[in-house]
Amino acid sequence: MTVAATRRRRAERARRGIALLTALVAILLVALLSIGAMHLALGDFRRTRDEGTMRRAANVADAGAYDVLRRWATSPHEATPIGQTLPPDSLQLTGASAVARTTRASRTTWWTVSTGSAGDSIERTLSRRTVQMAYRLALPDVVANAALVVRDSVTLAGGARVVGSDTALAAWGALCPSLTQAAGLAMADTTRLCDGTCGSGSVGGRVHGFPPLLVDASAALAPRYRVFGGETWASLTAHASVVLPPGSVVTPSPVVAAGVCDRTRIDNWGDPGGVGACGTYAPLIWATGDVVLRGGAGQGVLLVEGDLTVSHGARFAGVVIVRDDVQSQGIGGTVLGAVLAGDANVAPGDHTRLDGATLVQRSRCAVDLALEWSARLVPVRQRAWAPFR
Repeated sequence: MTVAATRRRRAERARRGIALLTALVAILLVALLSIGAMHLALGDFRRTRDEGTMRRAANVADAGAYDVLRRWATSPHEATPIGQTLPPDSLQLTGASAVARTTRASRTTWWTVSTGSAGDSIERTLSRRTVQMAYRLALPDVVANAALVVRDSVTLAGGARVVGSDTALAAWGALCPSLTQAAGLAMADTTRLCDGTCGSGSVGGRVHGFPPLLVDASAALAPRYRVFGGETWASLTAHASVVLPPGSVVTPSPVVAAGVCDRTRIDNWGDPGGVGACGTYAPLIWATGDVVLRGGAGQGVLLVEGDLTVSHGARFAGVVIVRDDVQSQGIGGTVLGAVLAGDANVAPGDHTRLDGATLVQRSRCAVDLALEWSARLVPVRQRAWAPFR
């Protein structure tokens, strides 16, 4: 072999070694780039996953706080002392859950702390977010300056009585303010009262109060029976706990199941003066037409689109607002609190008439408790919501 051939073979082997090294370096660079890309992709995936988990936790925390509003009417809360916390409310959504705890801050305000959780602690993806909400009771401002307020006319007959002297049931005890005196009957034109004689506004012994008759020009105004401060007829009926169809005949009575007041029954209107499970349950009842109370007992706020007829000794404590007239049958019944009759249909013989042994007596305590216990919960307008970590 010549020297030239030997040199050529050595040069070829050198070139093959350089190519192999170049290939190895290229493979290493590709591997490094692939690892880097995988690392970046994995980081992006984890960040996206974690952000989604945190969003789900925050969203379910918000949902848990607002879910308190949905449960409010059916959750026992009326007797909760200031500073005490209600039992926790749980909310389950897909892949997330929340626990809300609501504390009474004052007689009319509540504070909710809702903690939302999403993800899995085993996979190290668990995320928690906490929000807090301030709520208040939306209390209607019902002008009840007399036991009975009528827009047009009223007839009292038999043993019917309208009494403005304040009263309260013994079971309410310290919940009631001091007793005050008020008018028995308020109306714009007292000559529209028939109490023994008609057309002179005379008092034939069936109306008592301080004074018995009160001339109140606002009693003739329709908004008196439709607008109640920040609340209206529409806003109240929108969250009614009990809705009755037109022509309903009801005998309300407290219903207790397994020691708990059954707030799902439309004939359960609480237990006025009772000390049992339904003693503080006072629903907002909306009768979408005429309604007859045939005996029984209940409490709360009763809104009637048509006429209300009381019979068979029915008893009701709270606020009664009727768009048209209040009537009684037979022995009638008893209302403690305040009654407002809007006389929507004004015609001869079409007006409020109380007969038998019907008693309408003012009770400031019954009015206040009924409005408070039946009020809906709403977020405060300023700074209602705040996030926690």
